Amino acid sequence: MSRRALARSAVFIAVVVGCSGVEQGSAPPAADLVLRNGGIYTVDAQRTWARAAAIRDGVFVAVGDDATIARYMGPGTRVVDLTGHMALPGLHDSHVHPIRGGLMLLGCSLDLIPTVDALLAKLVECAGRTRGEWVVGDNYDLSLFPEGNAHKSVLDAVIPDRPVYLRGSDGHSGWANSKALALAGIDAQMPDPPKGVIERDPKTGEPSGTLRETANELIEAKIPKPTPEENAAALRAALRELASVGITSFIDAWVNESQLQTYTALDKESALNARVRTCLVYGVLGEHQGAEFERVLASLGGYDSERIDTRCIKIFLDGVLEGETAALLDPYLDGDGQRGDLNLEPAALADAVSRFDAMGLQVHMHAIGDRATRAGLDAVAEARKRNGERDRRHHIAHLQLVHPDDVPRFAQLGVTANFQALWAYPDTWITGINLPVLGQERVDRMYPIGSIVRAGGRIVGGSDWFVSSANPLPAIETAVTRSDPSGEIEGVLNERERVDLATMIAAYTIEGAWLVGHEKENGSIETGKQADIVVLDRNLFEIPSEQIGDAQVLLTILNGEVIYERARSGGAAPRAGAGFAHWR
Repeated sequence: MSRRALARSAVFIAVVVGCSGVEQGSAPPAADLVLRNGGIYTVDAQRTWARAAAIRDGVFVAVGDDATIARYMGPGTRVVDLTGHMALPGLHDSHVHPIRGGLMLLGCSLDLIPTVDALLAKLVECAGRTRGEWVVGDNYDLSLFPEGNAHKSVLDAVIPDRPVYLRGSDGHSGWANSKALALAGIDAQMPDPPKGVIERDPKTGEPSGTLRETANELIEAKIPKPTPEENAAALRAALRELASVGITSFIDAWVNESQLQTYTALDKESALNARVRTCLVYGVLGEHQGAEFERVLASLGGYDSERIDTRCIKIFLDGVLEGETAALLDPYLDGDGQRGDLNLEPAALADAVSRFDAMGLQVHMHAIGDRATRAGLDAVAEARKRNGERDRRHHIAHLQLVHPDDVPRFAQLGVTANFQALWAYPDTWITGINLPVLGQERVDRMYPIGSIVRAGGRIVGGSDWFVSSANPLPAIETAVTRSDPSGEIEGVLNERERVDLATMIAAYTIEGAWLVGHEKENGSIETGKQADIVVLDRNLFEIPSEQIGDAQVLLTILNGEVIYERARSGGAAPRAGAGFAHWR
């Protein structure tokens, strides 16, 4: 890191020795690990910088300059020369679906395939190596099709004799061929299920092949569920993926009982390389209902451990703009007055949030439309009224549309805004699918990150992986620029909603730690805190904003243990303790 940058950003932080009773001038006990010769952005309250840090027993015991930290180096200390690279606290993903992401990595991923022909070619390849009757794929791009409506005939043309089901990259849509629809009994006579949509041919009423929301469950019920072994393999793959992009802590935003058991099993094997909060789904889209939900809810405390905390409930307030299942204050522009539905009526939602709040559970809400956002805020306001003042850390995720009147309510009610900032640029979803049914005025207030920050609200960052990239760096770039981090799509989405780099780094570090109640244990690089740290190949403050997403993670450390180390270009990973000269 340059002296000019250090002077501009902050001063070095002074070394602070933990409660070890070491007298000034005496040599402290040797550290297990020392990081030196770097640009360490601590994200402490003063946003100070350091050059070095010492770690012992998984905790930062000193943070400061190279000379001071050298006192902590002993014969058994591993010393990592950062060679000037930037280090940050471990990153927090506040909305992610790791097991689903791992299943996609190990299965048939259709992620980022840019054309229909390429997608079909990949699907045929997957079919050739898929055991069993079903061919299942994940993350096809809805924007490849007019209004996001893919037709069954496209799948029938390439795989007519096996049931095919593809999950959309919005996480709320699916695409089935004729055989899959028939196996699920979905025909022209079947009505739409509650809170679901079966897209149909406007002339014949026959199912077109695209399904929305709960209609997907008709197909999912026919597909064999992952075995415990498959879920475990998926979670291991997901943990590797998340570590490779610097994630040391996350909130799993949609779990069922079997997935909770998967987390517990890996934790017992000491293989859970992250701090995890899990959110059991309640209401529409929840896999456990009624008495079954109550049984799983009652058992949540039994899953908690040092690495797992289950004190969270997820509620889907609405759907998505694709297919018009997001709940809006004003109608969609298709002329029929449709505003989308709330999954829970306001009174029922207020009762649920108040109940979970009284139990000391965090409520994590999905909201895309502005009516859903308002309903979530109203429910928290009602919980405050019923249960009195307390330390609440409820949050609402996505927030594609927020009415301007509701922007200041995040700060007033203490509700955290959980943004997936990677979506905040004018991609084909927004310009091709959303704009025609919303109009320019509503598009011009999408993802109001800057407005909520200026109004004093707290923001955190999440990926929503598997439905989009797990990498926080392109998302941070998008929040700063409001443009496509790949540079492929021109234009800016709502320039006034830009925020600065320091705000977004805080959203993925100390604010993410705060959201799960860990701000005193991690989230910043300070003496006495857990040694979670990520090293990047460049200083984000010294490069153009348009290059933030190009930065690479070199090293990820959790509790003082290396959980990811980047391989040399074209070669194997470096041996432990080799330093970073090979990345220069």
